[in-house]
Order: sequence, then structure tokens, then C-alpha cells
Amino acid sequence: CVPRASRPALLLHDHHLARWLPPAHRRWYATGRAGASGSFAVPHPTRADTLRYPARAAGAAAALDPKLKGAMVGRPDPLASRGEGGSGGGRATAFDRLVYYPILFLAAVELLVWYSVAATAPPSEQQTVENWSATKQVPCERYVQPETIAAVKDAVEWAHVHRKRLRPVGSALSPNGAAFNEDGMLSMALLDQVVEVDEENMTVTTQAGARVAEVTEALRSKGLTLINYASIREQQIGGFTQVGAHGTGATVPPLDETVTKLKLITPAKGEITLSLSDPDGGEALRVARCGVGALGVAAEVTMRVTKAHRLLEKTWTASRAEVRKKHKQWLAGHQHIRYMWIPHTDCVVVVGSNPLPEGAEPPVVAEDTPERARKKTEPMRRLLQQCAPEVDSADMGFGQLRDELLKVAPLDLEHVKRVNAAEAEFWRRNSGRRCDWSDKILGFDCGGQQHVYEVAFRTGDSVETNTGADLEYMAELLEMIETEGIPAPAPIEQRWSAGSASPMSPATNVACDGSKAVGAGAPGLHSWIGIIMYLPSDDAKERDAITAAFKKYADRETNTLGEKYGIRTHWAKIELPDDPDARADARRAVETRYDLSGFRELRASYDPKGVLGNDMIEGLVGDPKRVERRDAFSRAFWGPLELYAEEQAVAEEEKAKASDEKNDADPAPRRSFHRRLERKFNRAVEDGSFVNVCVQVAMAVALHFTLAYRNVRRALEAEDARRAEAKKEAARHADERLRETPPASPA
Repeated sequence: CVPRASRPALLLHDHHLARWLPPAHRRWYATGRAGASGSFAVPHPTRADTLRYPARAAGAAAALDPKLKGAMVGRPDPLASRGEGGSGGGRATAFDRLVYYPILFLAAVELLVWYSVAATAPPSEQQTVENWSATKQVPCERYVQPETIAAVKDAVEWAHVHRKRLRPVGSALSPNGAAFNEDGMLSMALLDQVVEVDEENMTVTTQAGARVAEVTEALRSKGLTLINYASIREQQIGGFTQVGAHGTGATVPPLDETVTKLKLITPAKGEITLSLSDPDGGEALRVARCGVGALGVAAEVTMRVTKAHRLLEKTWTASRAEVRKKHKQWLAGHQHIRYMWIPHTDCVVVVGSNPLPEGAEPPVVAEDTPERARKKTEPMRRLLQQCAPEVDSADMGFGQLRDELLKVAPLDLEHVKRVNAAEAEFWRRNSGRRCDWSDKILGFDCGGQQHVYEVAFRTGDSVETNTGADLEYMAELLEMIETEGIPAPAPIEQRWSAGSASPMSPATNVACDGSKAVGAGAPGLHSWIGIIMYLPSDDAKERDAITAAFKKYADRETNTLGEKYGIRTHWAKIELPDDPDARADARRAVETRYDLSGFRELRASYDPKGVLGNDMIEGLVGDPKRVERRDAFSRAFWGPLELYAEEQAVAEEEKAKASDEKNDADPAPRRSFHRRLERKFNRAVEDGSFVNVCVQVAMAVALHFTLAYRNVRRALEAEDARRAEAKKEAARHADERLRETPPASPA
């Protein structure tokens, strides 16, 4: 857009940049002086002709002050030597044709590919997705929300054809962000219909996006309910079953075991329906119903249900010794039972429930008046008054009080001990019983924002044959916490379930070699243990410190007890380590504790390109090369950019501190720009398209030169500013000399 006559002036300021350009481009850049470029270029002007413009520009100023000429034209034009004496021209060299023409061709092909992808892409939007505990957040470039099964099929087919990741996501409740993917996510939230309630066969068929609470209400009108419930009623049925969610009850299996039919939308096979009556004996269904969303998008799920019933729940506290003494009796005597161990105390909260006998009237339970509720929380209020007297606790409940107490010093061991002791006293005062429908008894409040790590392991073939590994594990875990001084808040929750026939369930009854891990006809007995750390503060540094402490806490548990007890981490709570060695160890642990043969065989058939996966899936059970390749290319091409962004961020922070105010030039947009380019490049590498990879490599190199160009421009701008200042200084001196020189006398 620069007029031809003005180009020499532009070149005068940008002559340093010309040194970065190949010869043919330098000639092209000098078009303002040559008059033409390309194959029909006119002879290049001589050096004297080249300097005509700067000479004219400096002529008038030189009359005022000779020093000003040197300030304006202090250096010779480096472009003038090209084609000196009228030789040369704008023709491209053989090297130019060899290097630049193929890049232009590949760019044109990339443009066509981009147009093809964009023209057929499903409707989507950019959206930042966050899980319920605010521990994971991902900026998703393509967030698709289909409203029909046909739209789901179209979106999955598009992803398969163009090798674009499109990870299915439910309510985004998983603490580890199991469904998160930066490239693309497929939300099932709008497919939330209860399709059919079969009262004769005691089953319910729902779309995958239906929430547990909605399904429960639809079943209630028919006198039915789900066999078991996890803690959160906002889960969608698809994610509820795909990650192997569970409730508690030594004879009650995880929720995936109740699935009898599954409609799956797969990338390679399209829509398929799997059931227990299939010719393979239902083996494909057993693998896919707990497939972590990696085999296909669950569109419709059919589950077994049971008659609606009330549960009579009793809550009491016990010492650790009493638990060891009465554990088998309590485990066998309650349909649903869980322990809440309070670290650094000798208090265990026991919550057990049994169905109310049919026809029996619910017992009368005294209502919890405000006065009684306040008396229960008095120990916690008293401690809060001592630690943070400025906090008004008048209207706070148990959960709020715990958050406020931990906010004072969440990683201070002695403070956490005092908080746990106050919580133990609360539960002693809160002992009692209540009666309600099963869904309302089994669902409970999980507390505020938190980190959770939960594992499962086999502890016998049945309740009667319990090996005692469940309590041994807890004893060793508590000893580790108290010996090493870990500031572990309460509770450490322990639950039980029967086994599952799904090979990918953490409570699977299938051994890693495909054989049955339990005795013939035995249901299996598995214990689930979850540790926790809360995030009571919004301060980023404090949250980061808690996160680091929790990772260390979870790693210590895994390294100390994992191999001995053969633990399997809950799919919604497992993490893919950043360190390559730790990642290899995590993958090895998964491979030695699950039978992955059926899963990998189905995935090779249903999703051979891995478009429904993410780094967690590929790193633990899929193709690790997809993750390693992305990491390798990221380090090679984007490492310098990340370093540059970090340096800029540090510089901006130091500048803001020096001026004692926030700098307007926030480095975040620059980093975000680099992140977007990095994700695009990584997708091209993962796709395996040679054209895409070549074009993205060219983009990376171009971006490096763009940064160099920006640095050169900044240097030139600084030089221009210096020259302008010199010009002003020279003009000021000239004015002073004129004022000081006496006027000449008349002749």
C-alpha cells in the first residue's frame, strides 16, 4: 500500500531488514527504484541514481546545519550495491524456485484442504470448558452441540474423514477432565430424552445426555429407580457409565454392569447397537459400556432398574480399633455402607443403610432445628473464632465452616489437625438416622472445590471371603500420612462394590490375561478409597501450592501401596504424568492390571484414527506415539516461542512492579496466539498428513522470522527515535547560534 515514489523513503528506514532477505527478494523490495520486477525487470539503477532521493531529502536540511546531513544519511544504502552499473534484474534464482515454489504450492493445497474441512464442518463454537471443581480448564476450539442422533453421526463422520479430534463430553464433572480436549469436543447435553421405560423387563432406555436426576424422576412415576447412585445427581448417563461410576454396597456392582444395550456412533462403522444377546455373547458390549468414550459416542443406553424403595440410614462414629473388630459384621449387615476416616484422629464416621421393609411405615425422625444444627457445628465455630475472628459464621453450615477453617492455613499440619479434630466432634454430635427414597439417601454433598484421587482394588470373592486387604490398605495409608506429616484433611472415604464383568472397569472381575479373577459364580468384592484436598481460596498461588502438595500426596500413596495391592485408579480421577518416565510407569501399571486386548481390538475397528481420544487415552491405553510425536514437535518448533513468551511475561511483571501499577500491555494475548498456533501444528502432526506437516513447518519457521523481524523493527524504531532526537537537538543548536550571532552591520 506504499506509493511507488515513497518506497525509497521506506527503504531508508528498513535497510537493516533487507539483510535478512534473499537476493531476489532484495531486488523486489527495491522496486521503487528499479521501476519493475519479475521476468520483465528493467536494468537496475546505478549507485548514484539510487542515492538521488536521500540526497534531495538531505539537501535542504544540510543548508541549515551540516551536522544534520550526517544524522539523516549517516550510512550508505546497502541495497545500492546490488546491480551497480545498471546490471542485474528481478528474476528469481534457481534456489528460489527450488525452495519457495514448492512452499507456495503446498500452501495452495493447504488452502484447498482448509476450505474442504471448513465447508463440511458441523456447527460449532469456541468455548472454554471447566470441570465442576474448577481444577481443570480447557479452551476448546471446536465445541459441537448436536440436537439429534443424525447430527451426532454427521459430526463423527466428519471428524473421521478429516482426522480431527472430537472428544465426547457429558457434564464435565470428572476431576481429571477425562473428556477434555483442546481440538474439539462433542457435547451430548441436548440429547437428554428418556426414550422408554420397560416395566415388564425392568429396564430404562435414555439418550446419553439425560441427567441422573431427570431419569430418576421419570422412573419415580413408574415406581422404579436405578439400582445404585453415585454422589452427584447432575451426571449424564453416558459419562455415568463410560467411566465406571459407582456407589457403595458390597453386593451392588458399579453402574456399567447394569447396562444391557448400547447404541454407539463410531467413526469407522457408523451407528451400531451392542447387546448382551449378540452372537459374541455380549463381549463387545461389556468392553464398550465402560470404554471411557474412546470406542464411540454413546447415543442411547439401556439399563436395568429396580423397584423404588426407601432406605433407612444410620450415622455413627467409631474408633479405629472398633472398626477392625466389627468390620465384617457391618459390611455384611448393610446393603450400602461407607467409612469416612478422619486423619490425625482416632475417629471413623460410619454411614450404613438398608431398605425399609415393604409395607413398613417410615420411622418418625426428629427434625433438625436451627438450634440443634448450631449446637452440632459449635466446635467448628469456636475454632474459626480463634483462627479468623473477622469472619462472620452466623449463617454458615458444616461445609462452609470447613472451607473457612482450611482457608486460614490449608497446608499447615498443626492447623489441619485442629480442623480435623473439630470435624470429628461435629460428627459425634451429628450421629443419628434418617429415612428417604434411595436416590436421596445415596446422593450426598461432596463439598466445595477440591482435588480427589480414588483407587479400587480387589479384597476377596465376596463379603464372606473378604481377605481383609481393605482395612490393611487403610491402616498403611493412615500410617504413611501421620508418619510423614502430610496435612491431609478429612475425610478419606472408603466404599465397597461388587465386581463388574466389564474388562475396563476399575472393579473388573477380569484378570489382565483375560481369565476370571474371582471364583466361579462369585460376585467379587472391591474396595474404593479416595483421598482429598480442598481448594478453599481463590488466590492462584495458594491454589497452585495446594495442587502441588496434593500431587505429591497422591504419588506417595501410589508408589507406596499401588504395586502391593494392585490398585486401579478411577477413570475420572487418573492423571497422565508430564514426565516421560512417570508416564511410562503409569502406562505399564494400566497394562498389567487390565485386560486391554478387547478394548484395543475394538478401537482398531471402530476408531482407527483415534479421533475420539485425547492425550490421556493415548498415553495410557492407546497409541503413545501420538502423544510423544506432539510433544517432540512442540519442543522442537515451539520451545523458542514459549521461552520468548515467558521472557516477555517476566519483563512485563517486572515493569509493572517497578511502576507499582498493572501494565496495559498484557502478555497473555501473545501467549494465547502462540498456543493456538501450537495446537494447530500439533493437530497436523497427529493427522499424519505430509502436506499439513510441511505447511505447518513452514508456518513455524515463518513465525520465527516474524519474531526476528519484530525485533529488527523495534531496533529501527529506536534508531529513528534517536535520529529524530538528534535532528531536534541540531535544530535547537542552530536556533541558539542564530540568536547569539550579532546582526551584520549595513554595508
